[in-house]
Amino acid sequence: MYALVTEDLEQFGGTVGSLEQAFAQVCCRAGFTYYFEQEQDGWRLVLTDGERPECSPEPIQSTYIKRADAHRDLMQQAIDGRLNGIAAMLIADLRLRREQLLHAAPWCGAPAVPHAL
Repeated sequence: MYALVTEDLEQFGGTVGSLEQAFAQVCCRAGFTYYFEQEQDGWRLVLTDGERPECSPEPIQSTYIKRADAHRDLMQQAIDGRLNGIAAMLIADLRLRREQLLHAAPWCGAPAVPHAL
């Protein structure tokens, strides 16, 4: 299961059950359309900003040759927060990251750690 989060680990939008669903949700919430394009030395994910196509990010590259492997790699890269600060994380990874932040925070004036899970 994946949780949709902002770049500061604030959870929103609930959870989804697969990488494919997480990827689709991140792209939708960030306002991007996308397609996968095969190249001679791998694949790339082309993202287009729905409101301002001229502001679209550079394509994301993968050196995997097999279609399924490349798509999985590209989707994992895309959900890392690079798309307008919207990310998706495995729930176990999100819990671990929040725990690490909580233990690393100073005692006095520590920032609030989101606790939606």
